[in-house]
Amino acid sequence: MSQTVPEKSKLLSESERLGKTLLSSISHEIRTPLTVIQSATSNLAAYGHSDLSPFQKAMVAEIQEASERLNRFVGKVLDMSRLESGRLQPNFGHYYLSDLVTMAEAQTRKELAQHKVIIDLPPELPRLWIDFELMLHALTNLLSNAAVHTPAGTEVRLSVKVEDGAVLFIVADRGPGIPPESIPHLFEKFYRAPSARAGGTGLGLSLVEGYVEAHGGQVKAENRAGGGAAFTIRLWGARTPSPCDGIPSAKSPLHRDDGKFVLTNTTPED
Repeated sequence: MSQTVPEKSKLLSESERLGKTLLSSISHEIRTPLTVIQSATSNLAAYGHSDLSPFQKAMVAEIQEASERLNRFVGKVLDMSRLESGRLQPNFGHYYLSDLVTMAEAQTRKELAQHKVIIDLPPELPRLWIDFELMLHALTNLLSNAAVHTPAGTEVRLSVKVEDGAVLFIVADRGPGIPPESIPHLFEKFYRAPSARAGGTGLGLSLVEGYVEAHGGQVKAENRAGGGAAFTIRLWGARTPSPCDGIPSAKSPLHRDDGKFVLTNTTPED
């Protein structure tokens, strides 16, 4: 006996639910051995580097790079699972946007090493009521996307603008641009443009949209005049620091400590 439309719909829905559950479970299980691998290779690189041959050093570096790539993939799968289930709860605070941009550039510096990176910030940036980690993921995904889909030597620009009560983050490149037929589908899960390079999961832009929408914001993609693509994140809730905050607007609470970033945020009451 053939299935009715409601039965087919229910079956597809249940199949999708089970698939998401399985993928999430597998991703969690991968995290533990992956953490061990990363820790072991880091220790080997740190403590045994002088005793390793050039070939062994190269192998350690390859293991580190592959494990970092796998870790990013697992993180994307878990974030997508949380977004779709409604379990991703933003942890909001007032943060300086200069901190967000600085860390996003630092985390993608290696990927963009072959590009001309330009950071364009206004002299006084407002604070924004955001989940810092989620918005950092959004910006690093857009910068990584630009690194992958544009030729070496081309320009990648990260700009911040304040416009009509909103803050705009714009990641623009001078690559080949986006096929017009792909623009409506770019933020769909697992979508990959026909001209996309081999590899990748098709989750990055979908996650960007999820992170931004968790803030009540919007993200769009478009082609630039003169060639290239631009991705714009629009968020509301900006607040320009004032003297009563006790922190001059030109000063950022983000600083380097032994080569690492240290982040502090400001509470809504300060």
